[in-house]
Amino acid sequence: MNKIFSTFIILLLSVISVSAKNLKPTSWESYGVTFLAPADIIVEDDSEESLTISNSELSINIQLLYGDGLKEKELIDDLKHITQEDNLKQTSEISTIELIHFFGAYITGICENDQCLYSYLTTKDNACSFYISIVCGKSDLPLAKEILKSFKLE
Repeated sequence: MNKIFSTFIILLLSVISVSAKNLKPTSWESYGVTFLAPADIIVEDDSEESLTISNSELSINIQLLYGDGLKEKELIDDLKHITQEDNLKQTSEISTIELIHFFGAYITGICENDQCLYSYLTTKDNACSFYISIVCGKSDLPLAKEILKSFKLE
Protein backbone atom coordinates (compact mmCIF):
# COMPACT_ATOMS: atom_id res chain seq x y z
CA MET A 1 0.00 0.00 0.00
CA ASN A 2 2.85 2.39 0.86
CA LYS A 3 4.49 1.68 -2.52
CA ILE A 4 1.30 2.60 -4.37
CA PHE A 5 0.86 5.76 -2.33
CA SER A 6 4.52 6.74 -2.83
CA THR A 7 4.27 6.11 -6.56
CA PHE A 8 1.11 8.23 -6.73
CA ILE A 9 2.79 11.12 -4.87
CA ILE A 10 5.86 10.99 -7.14
CA LEU A 11 3.65 10.93 -10.24
CA LEU A 12 1.57 13.85 -8.94
CA LEU A 13 4.66 15.91 -8.14
CA SER A 14 6.13 15.24 -11.59
CA VAL A 15 2.90 16.36 -13.28
CA ILE A 16 2.85 19.56 -11.21
CA SER A 17 6.53 20.14 -12.00
CA VAL A 18 6.00 19.58 -15.74
CA SER A 19 3.08 22.02 -15.88
CA ALA A 20 5.07 24.68 -14.04
CA LYS A 21 8.00 24.22 -16.45
CA ASN A 22 5.71 24.70 -19.44
CA LEU A 23 4.96 28.30 -18.42
CA LYS A 24 7.11 31.11 -19.73
CA PRO A 25 7.13 34.86 -19.19
CA THR A 26 4.98 36.58 -21.79
CA SER A 27 4.61 40.33 -22.33
CA TRP A 28 2.09 42.76 -23.70
CA GLU A 29 4.73 45.27 -24.64
CA SER A 30 2.29 48.09 -25.39
CA TYR A 31 1.69 48.48 -21.63
CA GLY A 32 4.63 46.71 -20.02
CA VAL A 33 2.44 43.95 -18.62
CA THR A 34 4.11 40.57 -18.10
CA PHE A 35 2.65 37.25 -16.97
CA LEU A 36 3.25 33.54 -17.25
CA ALA A 37 1.65 31.68 -20.14
CA PRO A 38 2.07 28.23 -21.67
CA ALA A 39 5.26 27.93 -23.71
CA ASP A 40 3.34 26.85 -26.83
CA ILE A 41 1.09 29.91 -26.85
CA ILE A 42 0.34 31.58 -30.21
CA VAL A 43 -0.26 35.32 -30.50
CA GLU A 44 -3.54 35.99 -32.33
CA ASP A 45 -3.82 39.74 -31.74
CA ASP A 46 -1.29 42.17 -30.28
CA SER A 47 -2.47 45.75 -30.58
CA GLU A 48 -2.79 48.76 -28.33
CA GLU A 49 -6.40 47.76 -27.58
CA SER A 50 -5.91 44.11 -26.70
CA LEU A 51 -3.70 41.06 -26.55
CA THR A 52 -5.18 37.68 -27.46
CA ILE A 53 -3.09 34.53 -27.19
CA SER A 54 -4.06 30.88 -27.21
CA ASN A 55 -3.06 27.27 -27.59
CA SER A 56 -5.18 24.14 -27.94
CA GLU A 57 -6.08 24.17 -24.23
CA LEU A 58 -6.73 27.81 -23.33
CA SER A 59 -7.25 31.31 -24.60
CA ILE A 60 -6.19 34.51 -22.84
CA ASN A 61 -7.57 37.94 -23.76
CA ILE A 62 -6.38 41.14 -22.12
CA GLN A 63 -7.95 44.52 -22.82
CA LEU A 64 -6.99 47.96 -21.63
CA LEU A 65 -9.89 49.83 -20.03
CA TYR A 66 -9.79 53.46 -21.05
CA GLY A 67 -9.79 56.19 -18.43
CA ASP A 68 -8.56 56.02 -14.89
CA GLY A 69 -8.31 52.75 -13.03
CA LEU A 70 -11.38 51.16 -11.48
CA LYS A 71 -11.91 51.38 -7.74
CA GLU A 72 -12.33 48.10 -5.83
CA LYS A 73 -16.14 48.41 -5.58
CA GLU A 74 -16.32 49.15 -9.32
CA LEU A 75 -14.26 46.02 -10.09
CA ILE A 76 -16.75 43.83 -8.27
CA ASP A 77 -19.82 45.53 -9.76
CA ASP A 78 -18.39 45.31 -13.28
CA LEU A 79 -17.54 41.63 -12.85
CA LYS A 80 -21.13 40.93 -11.77
CA HIS A 81 -22.38 42.79 -14.82
CA ILE A 82 -20.13 41.04 -17.34
CA THR A 83 -20.94 37.58 -15.98
CA GLN A 84 -24.65 38.32 -16.44
CA GLU A 85 -24.04 39.77 -19.90
CA ASP A 86 -22.04 36.68 -20.96
CA ASN A 87 -24.52 34.26 -19.31
CA LEU A 88 -21.79 32.73 -17.16
CA LYS A 89 -23.18 29.65 -15.40
CA GLN A 90 -22.12 27.96 -12.15
CA THR A 91 -20.22 31.04 -11.05
CA SER A 92 -17.95 31.16 -8.05
CA GLU A 93 -17.99 33.92 -5.49
CA ILE A 94 -16.03 36.99 -6.58
CA SER A 95 -12.55 36.85 -5.08
CA THR A 96 -10.32 39.85 -4.56
CA ILE A 97 -6.65 39.61 -5.40
CA GLU A 98 -3.61 41.70 -4.59
CA LEU A 99 -0.47 41.35 -6.68
CA ILE A 100 2.87 43.16 -6.72
CA HIS A 101 1.64 45.95 -9.02
CA PHE A 102 -2.13 45.38 -9.10
CA PHE A 103 -5.23 44.95 -7.03
CA GLY A 104 -8.27 43.34 -8.54
CA ALA A 105 -11.02 40.78 -8.47
CA TYR A 106 -11.92 37.62 -10.40
CA ILE A 107 -14.75 35.17 -10.85
CA THR A 108 -14.91 31.73 -12.43
CA GLY A 109 -17.76 29.92 -14.12
CA ILE A 110 -18.89 28.02 -17.18
CA CYS A 111 -19.22 29.90 -20.48
CA GLU A 112 -20.82 27.70 -23.11
CA ASN A 113 -18.94 24.41 -22.47
CA ASP A 114 -15.66 25.79 -21.16
CA GLN A 115 -14.38 26.99 -17.82
CA CYS A 116 -13.88 30.77 -17.73
CA LEU A 117 -12.01 33.09 -15.43
CA TYR A 118 -12.86 36.79 -15.72
CA SER A 119 -10.83 39.41 -13.93
CA TYR A 120 -10.26 43.12 -13.62
CA LEU A 121 -6.84 44.31 -12.48
CA THR A 122 -6.07 47.94 -11.59
CA THR A 123 -2.57 49.30 -11.12
CA LYS A 124 -1.89 50.21 -7.51
CA ASP A 125 -1.38 53.86 -8.51
CA ASN A 126 -4.89 53.66 -10.04
CA ALA A 127 -3.55 54.86 -13.41
CA CYS A 128 -5.29 52.21 -15.51
CA SER A 129 -7.19 48.92 -15.43
CA PHE A 130 -7.19 45.77 -17.49
CA TYR A 131 -9.90 43.22 -18.24
CA ILE A 132 -8.61 39.66 -18.46
CA SER A 133 -10.50 36.60 -19.60
CA ILE A 134 -9.05 33.11 -19.61
CA VAL A 135 -11.09 30.35 -21.23
CA CYS A 136 -9.95 26.80 -20.54
CA GLY A 137 -11.02 23.27 -19.82
CA LYS A 138 -12.30 22.42 -16.35
CA SER A 139 -9.06 20.72 -15.36
CA ASP A 140 -7.06 23.84 -16.33
CA LEU A 141 -8.76 26.21 -13.87
CA PRO A 142 -5.83 26.04 -11.38
CA LEU A 143 -3.52 26.94 -14.28
CA ALA A 144 -5.75 29.90 -15.19
CA LYS A 145 -5.53 31.15 -11.59
CA GLU A 146 -1.75 30.69 -11.61
CA ILE A 147 -1.53 32.76 -14.81
CA LEU A 148 -3.69 35.51 -13.31
CA LYS A 149 -1.62 35.64 -10.13
CA SER A 150 1.58 36.09 -12.20
CA PHE A 151 0.57 39.48 -13.69
CA LYS A 152 3.00 42.31 -13.05
CA LEU A 153 4.46 45.40 -14.70
CA GLU A 154 7.93 45.36 -16.23
